[in-house]
This record gives sequence, C-alpha cells and structure tokens, in this order.
Amino acid sequence: MSLPTISVIIPCYNYARYIGQSIDSVLAQGYPLLDLVVVNDGSTDGSIEVIRRHAIDSTIIDQPNRGHVPACNAGFAASRGDVVIFLDADDLLEPDALMSVASVWTPILAKVQFDLKVIDADGNTLGKRRFGHFGSDYTVERVRREFARTATYRWPVTSGNAYSRWFVSQVFPQRFRGTVDGYLNTIAPLYGDVLTLPKVLGGYRLHDRNLSAKTRASSGLVDIIVRRREELAEMRRHAASRGVKLPEADPLDHELPFLNYRLIALRLGMSYSGSDRDSPSRLLRKALRQVGREGLPLTVAAMHAVWFLLVSVLPKQGVSVMVKARFERAELSRGWRQRRFRAAARGA
Repeated sequence: MSLPTISVIIPCYNYARYIGQSIDSVLAQGYPLLDLVVVNDGSTDGSIEVIRRHAIDSTIIDQPNRGHVPACNAGFAASRGDVVIFLDADDLLEPDALMSVASVWTPILAKVQFDLKVIDADGNTLGKRRFGHFGSDYTVERVRREFARTATYRWPVTSGNAYSRWFVSQVFPQRFRGTVDGYLNTIAPLYGDVLTLPKVLGGYRLHDRNLSAKTRASSGLVDIIVRRREELAEMRRHAASRGVKLPEADPLDHELPFLNYRLIALRLGMSYSGSDRDSPSRLLRKALRQVGREGLPLTVAAMHAVWFLLVSVLPKQGVSVMVKARFERAELSRGWRQRRFRAAARGA
C-alpha cells in the first residue's frame, strides 16, 4: 500500500500547558510520512519554548498574534501533505490515528472523519461521551443521502477530521471569519466524498477556555448560533458556484448540537436569529425526530431524548443548573477528584 504524506498542523495561542502533550501525541504515531507544522500565534505564556522543546525536526512558525484562522492559513501554506489534519493545541491523537486514516485514504475523498473521546484538563476521560458516536452504518453513501436531504450531516469538531489537500487548496487561505472546522466540514460534501471511521482516534479536551466556557455566557451561545448561520450561507455560495442544488430544508433543524443550543437559548430568554419562529415544543419535536434518525447507540439516544425533554419543560433556573452541570462537568469532575484527594490525605 502506498501511504500518503500526512500533515498535522497545530495552531497554538497561550496553550503552554497542553501544547507539549499535543505534539507528543503526533510524534508518537511513528508514521513514516509525517509532516508536522506547529504555529505559535503570538503566545505570551511560554508556549514557544515548549514547542521548541517538543517539536524537534518539525516545522515551527513563530508569528505575531493574528487569530486562529490566519494561524491555520500559515500552517497550511507551510505544509506539504496529501492529507491535512488541523489539531487543536489542547487536543490529542490516539497512537494509531494516522495509520488508520492512511489505511482507508483514496484521492477521491474530501475528508475522513473519526470519533473523539472527551477528556478533562488533566487528560482524564469523561465518561463515554464521544464527538460523533459513529457506527459502522455511517457510510459514505449515508452521508451523501443525508446531505442531499438536509444539506448537513454528522461531523466531529476540528481534531476529528483529516482533509484532502486538493480540497483544502481550493478554499484556502480562508478569509471567512468562522472556525476552520465549521467552514471545511460544512462545505466538504460539495467537493467530494466523506468517509467515516467508527473508532476513537483522538481526544477533545474540555476546560475553562474552550466550548464549555463559551456556552456559559449568553452572548457566547448566541454567537455560536450566528456563526453557524454564516457558515451555512457560505455553503450556499459554494454550492451556487459549483452548480449544486441544495434542499430547501433548514440544516439547523437536522443538527442535534444546534437544536440543543437553540432550545437552551430560548429557555434562558436569549434572542437569536430565528428565535421568533422557534418554540420549546417545536424544537423538542424536531430534536426527538432527529435523535431517532441519527442511529445512535440506544443509551446515547435515550440520554439525548431525556435531556431535550427536561430542557423544554423545566423552569429557567432548572435549565441553568442543567447547562452548568453539562458544560462545566470537566471542572466539576476535577474539583471532585481534588476534594477526594485532600480528604484521603487528611485521613492518612
């Protein structure tokens, strides 16, 4: 089998605590055709020193702070791989990730995607939650059918995607203000096939500076919804330029995360684009219907259904407590372990 060269691009801004682990998880792959590019985007916390210690014989770019998207643009311009992975500086790859991607890679693919386990700030796995929860039935053909029907499909966050260079080259450097993963994942089916590996090949870290923190503030949650609308508008522009007819359906009615964000925002009294057309009962019906269509493991589907039901009927204070427990569980779990350790130490 002829292996593709795989570029792993790690943009970093003030993640000195995590970037060494991220780099080590890539170098530990032992993949023979690895091209590692690390972009220090003007960090002020000593990240560049950590990068230089860990990313030996790799490409290191040390630039003034310009933001996540420009850092990814710079990393891609310096890379040379047939396959490109944008790995967040606080995330990890499993030891067999690159070889697993290479084993299924074909030039017609726009991307390969895979499951990510969820870890806390200390690297501890947080239960059985996954970004993706993909099964063997989530095939290339199923992604095609879902996209043709709804203009969307199920995909993981940034670190769970490996893109074809020919695809990224057609749309980079990215000038769209949204995130790299939202932009690339949204438009990928317009350019080529999406193949899913139903296995955990990476770890997504929850801590006080990423999604868990953003969802605690009303402005952050509303901004997430706004940016998703912008990504979908960008997708329509790409579809028009490629002569692809998209369905009339609203993709956000077929994406569980954004049904969730809309329902939470509505119950907490936030205003967002389209909130005047939403209601708790309407969003609940759509969410339960989508849970049934996803083909998730039974326990995961049941947990989603119970969550949506409770968020739709509990009083505002109860919803706030649920949101805090869900999106801050990494910090809550860490605090619990620290208290248990101190209690054990006192009893020693």
